[in-house]
Amino acid sequence: MPRRPFGADTRNKALLYSMVLLFFGLWMLFWAPAGFARVVTDDTGRVVTIPDRPQRIVSMAPGITEILFALGLEDRIAGVTSFCDWPPRAAQKTTIGGFTNPSLEIIVSLRPDLIVATADGNRPETVRQLEKIGFPVFVTNPSNVEGILKTVMRLGDMTQTKEAASNLTQSLQTRLYRVSAHVGGKTPPRVFFQIGMDPVISAGSGTLIDDVIRLAGGVNIAQGRAARYPRFSAEGVMAGSPDVLLFAPMATDREFTKIRAYWEQFPGIPAVKTGRIHPVNTDLIGRASLRIVDAVEQTARFLHPDLQ
Repeated sequence: MPRRPFGADTRNKALLYSMVLLFFGLWMLFWAPAGFARVVTDDTGRVVTIPDRPQRIVSMAPGITEILFALGLEDRIAGVTSFCDWPPRAAQKTTIGGFTNPSLEIIVSLRPDLIVATADGNRPETVRQLEKIGFPVFVTNPSNVEGILKTVMRLGDMTQTKEAASNLTQSLQTRLYRVSAHVGGKTPPRVFFQIGMDPVISAGSGTLIDDVIRLAGGVNIAQGRAARYPRFSAEGVMAGSPDVLLFAPMATDREFTKIRAYWEQFPGIPAVKTGRIHPVNTDLIGRASLRIVDAVEQTARFLHPDLQ
């Protein structure tokens, strides 16, 4: 039996892969509904061609899923990540996997005509792979509360739910104005926001948490650090002299009593002296979703206890 040339298997696999990409590209071309010619630019500057009215949407982040549900698009959501747990009905959708390791096979099987991803969570190579297959992938990148409201409007525009998006953003903006009116003119307390315990990590400038603290009427002591998520020693926190300590537990560390006990070793910190150590719901403040306004309101009550 003649021997196969060296590298033949590799060439065959490459050819097969190219044929698969071609197949799905043609499939997208002929399966896509009429009007598949709308061109938009996503938050990362990529030009994406999408349907006029997407019917099978895959969400690649919990915050995106929450927005799509709020826009009344439940029947058009084909797939979500395994972290998409709000609203509870999201659990009934097909799961594509996690943020960083979604299943391309499952996504392909869902036949999406729009995939919505996030620059802060989804890997660029995943976006490139999906784009190469032929799927339209719109990448969002909100870094503050205003950016989230803009994302709601962008998604409303792309899915023909502009009225719902406008009503949502107006309602959320009214709540933000109410907080602003209450905290305006008051002395902003100094805030240390702790994300993890070992090591102690905070959120600095350019993060969603930093913006929430600002809108809630506080000053983030991690602001201005070189890193977006800087590490802190106990001495560093003491030097920052925070009036309020906030803590958002990670999935591996939800023992708030442990955190409180740790900081009580440092009674010289103003927040410890006055007992102003509070847990914040991680899902509220850590997701680029509509519930970020809940996080602003909750944080404002911690920083300004007279807020009703």
